[in-house]
Amino acid sequence: MTVPDWPLLAALERHQRRVEESAPPMERPGAEKGAQQNGTGAQSTALPPSLDPAITPVLLIDQHRVTHASPAARAAGAIPGMRRRAARAACPDAVVLEADREQEAALFELVAAAVDTVAAGVDVLRPGVLLMAARGPARHHGGEEHLAERILDAVAELTGWDCSVGIADGPFAALLASVPGRIIRPGRSADYLAPHPISALVHAPVGPGWGHRGQPAATRAERPLDLAETVDLLQRLGITTLGDLAALPPAAVADRFGPDVAALHLLSRGLEAAPPAAHHPAQPLEVESVLETPLMRTDQAAFIARPLAEQLHQMLGGRGLVCTRLRILATTENGGEMERTWRHDGALSVADVVDRIRWQCDGWITRARLGGAATGAITRITLQPLQLTPAGQAAPALWGGAGESAERAARALARAQGLAGEEAVQVPALIGGRLLAAEARLVPWRSEKPEHRPGPWPGSLPRPVPATVLRSPPPIELLDADGDAVVVTARGLLSAAPAQLHVPAPGAPPLQRAGLRAGSAHPVLAHSAPTVIDERWWSREGHRGARLQLVVRAASGEETAVLALSRTGQWSLEGIYD
Repeated sequence: MTVPDWPLLAALERHQRRVEESAPPMERPGAEKGAQQNGTGAQSTALPPSLDPAITPVLLIDQHRVTHASPAARAAGAIPGMRRRAARAACPDAVVLEADREQEAALFELVAAAVDTVAAGVDVLRPGVLLMAARGPARHHGGEEHLAERILDAVAELTGWDCSVGIADGPFAALLASVPGRIIRPGRSADYLAPHPISALVHAPVGPGWGHRGQPAATRAERPLDLAETVDLLQRLGITTLGDLAALPPAAVADRFGPDVAALHLLSRGLEAAPPAAHHPAQPLEVESVLETPLMRTDQAAFIARPLAEQLHQMLGGRGLVCTRLRILATTENGGEMERTWRHDGALSVADVVDRIRWQCDGWITRARLGGAATGAITRITLQPLQLTPAGQAAPALWGGAGESAERAARALARAQGLAGEEAVQVPALIGGRLLAAEARLVPWRSEKPEHRPGPWPGSLPRPVPATVLRSPPPIELLDADGDAVVVTARGLLSAAPAQLHVPAPGAPPLQRAGLRAGSAHPVLAHSAPTVIDERWWSREGHRGARLQLVVRAASGEETAVLALSRTGQWSLEGIYD
């Protein structure tokens, strides 16, 4: 759901309120007959004819450039992108307003609250754009058409503004469909996107302006994606429509343009680079602040937001996680609760979280001030990260892929972990050690990693290490040419050159796959010098050992490299090389 030209409407609302506040008491609207009320008791936001954007030229300026222009201003020649001086020259009678992102976000809470009356689970992507799952609410309201009608009616009745609703498989298709107010049937998003010009990518849900204020994601070091520059490049290459871009091979796009454009290619095919999927840890993560002085003014929010955001960032950073979807909850002095969820196209930085806390608190206070339901002073603020990803997940793949397969796997693992518990999905984590089995430990996926022990580890194996590490090394026998056991002497030398490797008992499945059958002797084709391991020599529990790298002929006739470990005079198989 989008509100067309929302920054301009918010600026007009702010300007109108300032004019009314500065007017003499008897000249204020509603001074004699009372303020006009809408269906909820809120004051109507209808603009006086002198500031109707359909009649009066209005320009919205941000950083000395026009970002939005009313129809009358565009008809006079002032268009977005022009500098202030040029726009004033083209339309000298225009009312010039300055952009205020904080006010836009605070005022947009009125629209979000109106949509909340129709369906729960509304997420604010950015001021002016809301995202929600339509399948469940559509069944409740009797279909997608009826759901769209209810949203349009609720926003118009409760706020006085017009909005537009689009329904499709993914956010990009839904965003473009919201302009004409269309409903795209399931599975037809790619067909709907294909005829759109390539310039439609400037509205794609990535990069500056989508979920953050033009800042790069916290998990990437490079500059943020410039959508206008990307569109210009694709046009010069002869790619004129989204269908032309979707027809290109995904591997070629990723190799030629990198992961950012590969994500745009995915969107142009009607798919979604990172579908909303909340990861719920075994223990809910949240931070909260109980306010000694209840929050009643918007300027108080700035002092509360920074400590909360830093506490959340520190908590997630210690677990190697970043948050891309955040729920903000507020508890009022009369026991009421309010909440709002914010999405983000990348990792939420401390500054991003601070902005959203401040915007949301401003929105709740503004809603009450403009005549909405009285909420009371806020006494507690809680932050709940809903969608968590590993801190390095957004890094590009080795060969330039967009990481689509990795993200699908991550969603599958998160689903399995949510169904079977945190311990159901485990991944190896390097912690350091002398023996191969001690170098890594299995930990739950997306859990806090154990502390790494850098060593030094005398006697540790140089890289590369065996591809298969046997956590419980099976026993083996090393025999020389005369059939005698091979041992490592006190000087760290072999008693004789090993000639045969014998597996006395059925071993682990990796041994069978390597062709090392139980009860048979395998010829030793080559061997290394032994590496002595002197463990805990300073204590009574210490003991000596040795490692030996061998190349043996397996039962299939293939040559296999293995790593043998000698401890207390007995040989075992520690690992198998590929």
